[in-house]
Amino acid sequence: MIMTWSMLQGVVTLPLRSRWCCAVLAVLLFCTVPVAVGADAGEHCVTVPEQDYTDAFRFRPSTDHDQLEARLPEGVRIRSIRYQRFSVFNMEDPKENSTVYRWANQLHSITREWVLEDQMLLHEGEVYEQRRAEESERILRNLRFIYDARVRPWRWCGQYVDVEVLTRDIWTFTPSLSLSRSGGENAYAVGFRDANFLGTGKQVLVEYDSDEERAGYTLLYADPALLGSRWQMRARYTDNDDGYDHGLRLEKPFFSIYEPWSAGTSLDQQKLEEKLWFRGDEVSEFDHESEQYRVYGGLAAALEVDSRVNRWLFGYNYESHAFDFSDSDIPPARLPEDRDYSYPYIGFQSVEDKFAELHNFDYLGRTEDIFVGERYDWSLGYSGEGLGATRDQLAFRGAYSNTLLAEDRQFWVVGTWLSGFLGIDDRELENFWWEVETRYQYKQSERWALFSGLRLDYTDGLTVDNQLTLGGNNGLRGYDLHYQVGDRSFVWNIEQRYYSDWHPFRLLRVGFAAFVDVGRAWYEGGDNGSNGGVLANAGFGIRLNSSRAEKSSVVHIDFAFPFVRDDDVDDVQVLFTVKERF
Repeated sequence: MIMTWSMLQGVVTLPLRSRWCCAVLAVLLFCTVPVAVGADAGEHCVTVPEQDYTDAFRFRPSTDHDQLEARLPEGVRIRSIRYQRFSVFNMEDPKENSTVYRWANQLHSITREWVLEDQMLLHEGEVYEQRRAEESERILRNLRFIYDARVRPWRWCGQYVDVEVLTRDIWTFTPSLSLSRSGGENAYAVGFRDANFLGTGKQVLVEYDSDEERAGYTLLYADPALLGSRWQMRARYTDNDDGYDHGLRLEKPFFSIYEPWSAGTSLDQQKLEEKLWFRGDEVSEFDHESEQYRVYGGLAAALEVDSRVNRWLFGYNYESHAFDFSDSDIPPARLPEDRDYSYPYIGFQSVEDKFAELHNFDYLGRTEDIFVGERYDWSLGYSGEGLGATRDQLAFRGAYSNTLLAEDRQFWVVGTWLSGFLGIDDRELENFWWEVETRYQYKQSERWALFSGLRLDYTDGLTVDNQLTLGGNNGLRGYDLHYQVGDRSFVWNIEQRYYSDWHPFRLLRVGFAAFVDVGRAWYEGGDNGSNGGVLANAGFGIRLNSSRAEKSSVVHIDFAFPFVRDDDVDDVQVLFTVKERF
């Protein structure tokens, strides 16, 4: 039954008692009209049944939602977007419905709806595009405080579609107490941090940390959507026992493949006691004071048919490096020369919009957005004395990566990057660094995977304050940190990995690894001292990945046994490190 405008006007002109009668009659007629499941009054709608709460909380696939999305015709517009925000623990799961976990949910400030809206590429009134929905998911999952996310249609009515956004928070307010050991050196940190302060998406950090090189206090504030815009801000203040580290960055990045332009500026000031290493020991120390100012931007072309976006980059960099003797009792034989760089530059970037959703890859038990396309970029600048630089040089940088194989069981990626300066007059390289890396992973089953990685490094013209080292957590786990030095190196790692389904206390995911590392750093034609040849070790380790906090941090506990030993090499190295990969 449809009531027209003229009928409504007639009701308005009736006496009060008659108007009440008509209103009651209208309600009775409306309530007696049969409404089919999935239909709205006045138009036919297809509505997806609500997914089970626990299945939605765990982001299990929904066939009904997938089928509805496949049926949507082109050009349908978004009528509404609703948000379902899950807290840290699932109170409908008997294993999580306990007093401690209820308190955790009550103390946690769930992410506010407007924080999620600021990150979305879909908006009410716009045409629904599946690609934008998928990229919105990746953007939300990339936030430090979101464990997982889904963006999907749940109702379709003619030319309109209703969309829902599902997100689940992680615990972000943590008093930090961390201990690590790598290459014979200990490190620790105490303080507190919150990556989602009061549910606003702002990051706050107050911390005291100490490692093999320095100790100090750090204050940090970061905003991923400044005033609800695409602009981001990050401010850092660090006071160390050997200097300071201050930084401020304000930028509008290429937020997505649809972003037409980017811009930004940054300021970094740093003073520290630089250390040089040999066989895991400090051989000299000196003060290094640096400043860097950057202004940069970019313009993007329209997205190509093959899902590739091309961008022109431009900007200006200024760097200043000054050196002095510190109060150390192991000063260097000579200080590095002070140097300044000042250069405008132009660059180009090309990125394919190709991602795969994987599980048990770099992390344990959660959705991972793995880039599986081709990407390359380069930049070239001129650093001249007339601009305030120490000497005339070309500043260059380049990077390339490509996924050669991405199947259900196999993943193979290669990449390379290089950077440095080339003298205009003498054609000599300065701080040239070239790295080539390849990683291959074969999934033997849902839980087992074989991993192999190879990394090659080559340098030329490194200034005294820069070193290429090998040992500890950068490749050779059976040897001290910075054990070998050189101007070139290689390291090969092979691991047998096991991603268990053990989920103790519903807080941690646990994995295991057995590994072999082989590598060497050396100078071509130069003596690298005793034990300067190819080194190797084997070992085993435990991997811990929180399912409720620090989703991108994997705790590594490794026991490594060196094959090639000298008097200064221990029988076993025990490493406690936190990395961004398994």
